[in-house]
Amino acid sequence: MRLKGEQGLGIVDTLIVLVLISIFMGVLIPKYQRMAQEAREVALQISIGNIRKAVQVYVLTKQKIPADLRDLIREQYVVPMNKGTIFTDQYLKTATLDEAGYPIDPFGNRYGYNTANGLVYSTTKGYEKW
Repeated sequence: MRLKGEQGLGIVDTLIVLVLISIFMGVLIPKYQRMAQEAREVALQISIGNIRKAVQVYVLTKQKIPADLRDLIREQYVVPMNKGTIFTDQYLKTATLDEAGYPIDPFGNRYGYNTANGLVYSTTKGYEKW
């Protein structure tokens, strides 16, 4: 119900608003997707670095290469501290595990692991060489 002297938006005004919204969405959505991709790549670099460090600590404390990456999550290391206290923790803490208990990368794929030399790598297409 309109009062006297008021006018609603016409079809041209509505079309202009829709075109402006479409332009903004056309610019913002690709930018968001690029930023999300870059964030996953940074998270992948950090995760691979953390897992590789965990393998190194495992080798230093156990004098052997872990059988698989789940060993880093299941097993703990013990470090004697000063005044008789002992520090115990997991080699690797991760919140992203698949149903079998293996760590997964930010793209949702399981990390690759070479049991012969302890090399950890990404199995996500395009990131295998990281």
